Formats: sequence, C-alpha cells, structure tokens
Amino acid sequence: MRVSGFGAALLVFVAVGAGFHGERITGAVARALSGLAPLVEPLIWGVSLLEFGAGILVLGVFGVTVWRGFRR
Repeated sequence: MRVSGFGAALLVFVAVGAGFHGERITGAVARALSGLAPLVEPLIWGVSLLEFGAGILVLGVFGVTVWRGFRR
C-alpha cells in the first residue's frame, strides 16, 4: 500500500513538473529528435530508411532460422 502511494505521489510530481515546464521540455525533446528526421522520410516507393532496416532485420532473422533448420 505504501509503495502504491509513493508511486502515485511520484506520478503527480512528474505531471506537475511537466505542467510548469512542459513547453520548454517539449521544445528540447523536439530539437533532440529532429536529427532522426532523415530516418523516417520516404526514400523509395514511400518506404523510409527505418522501414528498410526493419525489413532487413526480419529477413535476416528468418534467414538464420531457416538456415539453422536445414542444418540439422
């Protein structure tokens, strides 16, 4: 019971802090994440670099799984 009260107090503290400093924090986060914009902009056929990377990762895991299955 004490832990849940402490957790609720912590959430209220964070919410109040975000309310007072929300615009400043939001601006800082937006500036920090603006460097990631090239990853999500469409490159070819509307697919971004991040989506290409995820597809390559999925194909790689699938390929390793199939390769290990045929090796046995």
